[in-house]
Formats: sequence, structure tokens, C-alpha cells
Amino acid sequence: MFELRDLERFMAVVAHRNFGRAARSLGMTQPALSRRIAVLERELGAPLFSRAHRQIELTRIGDVLAREARAVLTQASLADRAMHDAVSGATGHLRVATRSVGRFRLIPEALRRLRASHPRVAVSVADPMTGFPLDLLRRGAIDVTLVRGPVDLGERLCSERLRIDQVVVVMSTEHRLANEAVVNVADLAEERFVETVSLRAYGYYDVMRDPAMRAGFIPHVVQTLDSVDNLLICVAAGIGIAFMHDASLELAVPGIVFRPLRPPGPTVELRAVWRAGDRNPVIAPFVSYLVLAAQYERQPARSRKGTKK
Repeated sequence: MFELRDLERFMAVVAHRNFGRAARSLGMTQPALSRRIAVLERELGAPLFSRAHRQIELTRIGDVLAREARAVLTQASLADRAMHDAVSGATGHLRVATRSVGRFRLIPEALRRLRASHPRVAVSVADPMTGFPLDLLRRGAIDVTLVRGPVDLGERLCSERLRIDQVVVVMSTEHRLANEAVVNVADLAEERFVETVSLRAYGYYDVMRDPAMRAGFIPHVVQTLDSVDNLLICVAAGIGIAFMHDASLELAVPGIVFRPLRPPGPTVELRAVWRAGDRNPVIAPFVSYLVLAAQYERQPARSRKGTKK
């Protein structure tokens, strides 16, 4: 049966979509990596990658393995950290994982406050990669995540609203409309768009497409990306524009601008989510610090002075 190292090699190829780059990231040669993937495919009895047309794409079996491998590797990382914390004598443990861009500002601020008030609590921050942190949360692999959009949490999860953001358009600074203070949605009908797969995964596909639908057009999507990070790379490169929440506070990416829409776009909520009935005593203070961090983030720069505690 395959080992964790096999999954790490497999996921490196998934991430890079190129055996040479994946091998370099792993510190091994391409032939050695190719042999290990071939062994893995023989053990599973099915090909994991399609190499047609010189493109590395996941097969149906490969897609299933990628989804499970993300969860396994994340859980292994968290377990390793938990054991390290237990040996070091830490009291309490908080495991956080999210793909939301809120991780760049809200989580660091909340963790600073938590470490000040609970200095002996150990914290693990994991990257769920392109997996679904809500699945990790339901399985007990993490304690708290941040989720944006109209997600149906069900009865097993609790949440706290952190803030509400307007849907805007993000475009390259070289775009013909980049200097407009407000962009008319109708002027975007002939534009090329890029989107993320999370639009469908988290249920706010209709929310992000709402401005275009109300203006009477369907966005011409030229590329679908696996993360907001990669989406913004494509936007900065001029490959396409995108509808997304206003992330101008979290993401200072060179070469892009966020512009409000006319008529105004819909709003989306950012929520902290945790398991209902979880007895981890660190969750409640951490969520309260997330709320404070969100309030602090939206204050004008002058009024922020002296508000931290």
C-alpha cells in the first residue's frame, strides 16, 4: 500500500502539472519521480494522469485520489504538530485552516490576541490546499475555518458573521476601465472572465454571476482556476477580469485594481465556522478575537490608534 511520501509526490505533480517542476520541488530527478508515480498507478490498478496532447491532466481516478490525499496530508500535518505540542507541554490546542483571503489579515490579528491571552495554547495553521475545509471541520481534523458565501452549514456546525463585502470587479491596471471610479456592468458584456472552482463548491456561483445576469449577459469565461491566488495572477496578466468580493484590504497585488459596480453588486458574508458542541475551550476566545479583528480592519486608519488591546 502507498505511504504518505507517495501522496506527497503525487500531489506535487498535481500542483505543478509538470513532472520536471514537481521533481525539482521535491529535490529528486524526473525519472525517479516518474517511476514512483508508475508504481503508485500499478498498485492502484489505474492511471492517475492523462498525458494526451502533452498536457498533464488528472484522470477520474486521479481526481478522487487528489481529493482524499489533500485530506490525508493535512490530517498528518496536524497530527504531527499535536504530538509535538503534547511533548513540549503546551496546554490547549487550536487547529485553523482556510482558503479564504481573510487568512492574510484576520487570522494573524486574532492569533496575536489569542497568544497574548492564552500564552500556553499551541496553534496549528494548516493549508487545506484546494480541498474543502468544511469537510475537514466535520471530520474533526480542524477546529475553526473561515468561509465566504451562502454555504449551508447544517446542524453540526456553528458560525459567527465577521463582515459583509460587496461584489466588485477586479481587473488589470492596464485594462481600459481601470481608471474608472465605478464600472458600469453593461460595459463588461464583451470582456473575457476568469473564475475559481470554489464558485460552485461553496454555493455562491449565482451571487458572483448576479451582476452579469441582471445586465443581460453571461460572462465569457476563458479559464477556471483552483484558487483566488491563481485567479489574481491571471487578472494581473490581462488574461481576464473577474467578479469577486472586495478584497482590496487583504490583497495588495501589483498590477490589479478593485472597482465597485454600477448598479452595485450583491454582498457576501465572511463567517467563522466551528463544530456545534465542541468542548475545545480555545474556540470561543479565538472567534471573539476574529470578530474584533474584523471590526478593527474596517476602521479608518486614524481611529485605529489606541484601539488595540
